Amino acid sequence: MGSAASRHLTAEELFDIQGETGFSLARLDYLYGHYQSLDRDSEDRVLRSELLRVPPVAAHPLAERLVDAVLHPSLDFRHFVRGLAHFRRSEPLDRKLASVLRLFDEDGDGLLSPEQCHALLVRLPATRREFRAMRYRLNQILAEKDKLDSEDFGHITRGLDLEQSLSLRFL
Repeated sequence: MGSAASRHLTAEELFDIQGETGFSLARLDYLYGHYQSLDRDSEDRVLRSELLRVPPVAAHPLAERLVDAVLHPSLDFRHFVRGLAHFRRSEPLDRKLASVLRLFDEDGDGLLSPEQCHALLVRLPATRREFRAMRYRLNQILAEKDKLDSEDFGHITRGLDLEQSLSLRFL
């Protein structure tokens, strides 16, 4: 292995990270190369602005929230790829939706308030018609309860092609 990751991480570390995240060794190498090239602050942490420039992060529709809630401050490469692993292409949609919900769940109770749900909906890639349909379904649910879980969120977003749009895109 002459890759960048293999020159800086032990084979054991690489295989551990691969087992934890599900990323292939080639993806880990790609991500490691980007991670190592990022600017750092005086405490050797990756800058928020730099995390937003990593191609798979930058292309994600919830990039800023992903960075703020999961990736920053970046403790190390392992922390970085663990955060990204929730949005691997092969990750099931229900798990991606649960991860998205956690990005917007500010109090950590596993539920979204109406305000948090609205903030999330406006950031999803959707047409005006799809957005109106989501808002309608949201209002129906809010007529019965005051907080939403991942099942509710799945119902609200049904019909959207979130499987691919929430996945990381590697260039």
